[in-house]
Amino acid sequence: MSSNTFRKDLIFLMESYQFALQRTSNHMVWQHPSGLRIFTSSTPSCRHALNQIERDIRRKMIKNQ
Repeated sequence: MSSNTFRKDLIFLMESYQFALQRTSNHMVWQHPSGLRIFTSSTPSCRHALNQIERDIRRKMIKNQ
């Protein structure tokens, strides 16, 4: 997966969970309206990166409730 495809898919995924991009550097910092923050890499580490990010979102949202 190329970096551009990864970023487009990542933005779509995060917006579907109502996360907004707060800042970007080596990592991307996403913030949810509830205050929950998620840090993601700017480039994919493997082809399962999006699945792992989605798993982290679900786990942290459950823990945050």
